[in-house]
Amino acid sequence: MIKRYLLLICLATAFQQLQAQVVDIQPSHPQRGQLLTITYHPDAEGAKINSDAPQPYVNFSFSRFYELPTQLQMQKKGNNWVASFILQRYATFASFTINSGNNIDQPAAHQHYSFAVYDGNKRVKDSYLHESYSLPSQLGKAADLPQRQLGLIHKELIAFPDNYEARLREKAILMGIAKTPQEKTKYRNEALQIIHARFEENPSVVSNLNKVTMGFLMIGENSRLDSIRKVVLQRFPNSDLAKDYRTSAILKLPDTAARITPLEALLKAGDEAGEEGSTAIHDLLFQYYAAEGNATKALLHARKRLQEDGPQTPKNILEIASLLTANKLAPDSAIAYANTALGMTDRWPVGIIRYFPEFGHIPSYVPDSVRTATIAEAKSELLSLIALNYLYKKDKANALKYAADATAAGYSKAGLMNAASVYAQTENPKQSYETLWQLLLRDPSDTVAIQTAKVSFLKFNPSEEEFNTKIKGLETLRKNQLKAALKKQLMNKQGLVLNAFTDLHGKPVSKEMMQGKIVIIDFWATWCIPCMEEMPYLQKVYDQYKSNPKVMFMVVNSGARNTIKDAQGWAAKNTKYTFPLYFNNDPNIGEKIGFNIIPTIAVIDGQGLMQFRTIGFEGAEMEHKLSAQIEVLLEQ
Repeated sequence: MIKRYLLLICLATAFQQLQAQVVDIQPSHPQRGQLLTITYHPDAEGAKINSDAPQPYVNFSFSRFYELPTQLQMQKKGNNWVASFILQRYATFASFTINSGNNIDQPAAHQHYSFAVYDGNKRVKDSYLHESYSLPSQLGKAADLPQRQLGLIHKELIAFPDNYEARLREKAILMGIAKTPQEKTKYRNEALQIIHARFEENPSVVSNLNKVTMGFLMIGENSRLDSIRKVVLQRFPNSDLAKDYRTSAILKLPDTAARITPLEALLKAGDEAGEEGSTAIHDLLFQYYAAEGNATKALLHARKRLQEDGPQTPKNILEIASLLTANKLAPDSAIAYANTALGMTDRWPVGIIRYFPEFGHIPSYVPDSVRTATIAEAKSELLSLIALNYLYKKDKANALKYAADATAAGYSKAGLMNAASVYAQTENPKQSYETLWQLLLRDPSDTVAIQTAKVSFLKFNPSEEEFNTKIKGLETLRKNQLKAALKKQLMNKQGLVLNAFTDLHGKPVSKEMMQGKIVIIDFWATWCIPCMEEMPYLQKVYDQYKSNPKVMFMVVNSGARNTIKDAQGWAAKNTKYTFPLYFNNDPNIGEKIGFNIIPTIAVIDGQGLMQFRTIGFEGAEMEHKLSAQIEVLLEQ
């Protein structure tokens, strides 16, 4: 035992020395709010990336740094590569590799570079806990993973004995490795006691209840969530949370009109500004009265809905203006709301915005290009709403002015459709058609836009045959544009070793099975919601190429918490999907392909080179993009 302990100390020391030689992290005890600098030394012994290599990046295998990209580009400084960023107010721990082209530098086969965040000389709360969360991305499905995670969680609990999540995570791991049913029941009961105590701290406060429900999910007690609602309703019937629960029940009533009386009764029980339950009720009543054409009551509830300013306020104002416009109600108010939202586009919500009671709202990282496009889309839609409302007011000049502004502001389906409607209603059919054509260049399958464009086209050109010819050529044009862009993105990544896939019967996939073929590998897991959303589009692409002997599909279950039995169970329940399913046994597959989230699609060419990689779910666009990628490689 002593020898093993000494060996671990030696290994840890060696790891720290190697990390210091190749990667330098300053300051050594980084604090929140400080500038942290990661320096990579290409000339250090053991460095795998030289100074002339393609621009490397810090590839976070684990971090809760929501406002940073998962891949942070490094900059050349002298002979070294450097990346710097401010540690956010909620920073705790991160692990990472250094990637450059096909090269990945990490200190050991199952170890990544890392740093912890400190408060003085003590690690901040959750630092050890989050380090334990980082281990699966480093160790994969290693046999000693639970024990190593427990070791870090125990350190967390020594430093922060009241850490609720750490205490529950400890019990969840112990339940998972329990050797007998009695032992598992013991840890489960201990976890339930922790959750019950947390519930009693603030049983009617939403943020506390979120922690309670999280606790039940951590130990697999999903069915307990309904019992929590019942307790809150019985003990705190007038609380904001109870109103929220009651609102959900009222929405299940089949008759829309029958929902109004109980919703208004809930408001009379207490309508305090900023209460979440009340805000939701005002939103529902606003929608109802707007649809009924009751401008007075609709506007009353619209104002109440906006009592509290927050990150989503600009978007909420757009939704109010949009619903008023759709119902041709109170055009002056709709214009005023749209103008208010236009004045707030500099703070438009983009991406996921999380909320933590201890840290407030935390925006997620989005590329500048995405932020710019999203803001342009919002401006286009808002300007088009103003245009429509001026049209309702019989002000043709302003309607046309704002329709032109909406078209010029940026791509927005709603904005362009609204602008086209303004042109159509002001006897400008050609301009209406040309506006809709911008939509069809993005999505040639939009049947609503096609039909609307056809109506406008035939008003200035009676040839239906000519219109159909334009539509037929549209998909070809778009596909050629996409293929031209993809040819510039070929990765040519060599050295892929994909030798740990099996089919769902456990039969290994041989190299010969893939040789000479274009192989589409989709990585997924049974618990991954975006993966499930991607499946219908993947099926369409599979149906398109399943008879082509040069193309092979491998839909590979690769979730850290999945087993081959999980994959088999999913396949048995989802027989509508006919693409071939496989299972991954390689814990380092993410590092080899270059991803740390799923779904991820890798496209391998006939020479075994990875040419395309798509990380994350891209919606319906994925179908067009993947088909074009396959076509590019088939043409080669």
